Amino acid sequence: MDFKRETAKLLAGASQNLAQGIASWSFEFWERKDFRLYLDFHKLSKSEQDRIFNELELSLLGLLVLHLDHAIEHASRPEQRIVFSGLQKDLPSAFLQLFINLGIEKQHIDLWKKLIYMRLKEYRRDFKTALKQSSKWEEFVEKEEVIHITWARIETITIDCLSHIRRGDVKDGDPLWKLLRKWFISLDAQLHPMTELALGE
Repeated sequence: MDFKRETAKLLAGASQNLAQGIASWSFEFWERKDFRLYLDFHKLSKSEQDRIFNELELSLLGLLVLHLDHAIEHASRPEQRIVFSGLQKDLPSAFLQLFINLGIEKQHIDLWKKLIYMRLKEYRRDFKTALKQSSKWEEFVEKEEVIHITWARIETITIDCLSHIRRGDVKDGDPLWKLLRKWFISLDAQLHPMTELALGE
């Protein structure tokens, strides 16, 4: 019983650290001059600026959850699957706890909770679509499955994030697409060591 309690405590701590990381990484990116330049940031209302920051946080949360989906599915040992499942289960709650700690009203927390699960459903659906549509592409036919999965994960989050930031008005050649994609590639690479040993990659 003590072992289970200690494991749960460790997982909760790890989830809190990841949730804090989501907020910090999103804030750093949100403050970037090139990001703000591509948005005409100074012309946006305060509420629109805040909405865009929220989209960055949601997208990063989605990237983490999709990463953990892969880790759970491909874990080489049952105990690893338990750890990754625990992390994934605790992560949305740990993220919401950041708002609770800031004294945000319950009605807004409840809205955030609904939004998180709505977006996670969207990301998972779009990820499956990206995998299916690209499964016979020449670029992936002879490559390892993990490369294909990583590509689909990053493309899904990039496209969905851009679409939400632009409120669906996405134009060809939007420089924000490349900027977001580089950011998600960098963050996905930082997450990889967390799971690679367990997955034997």
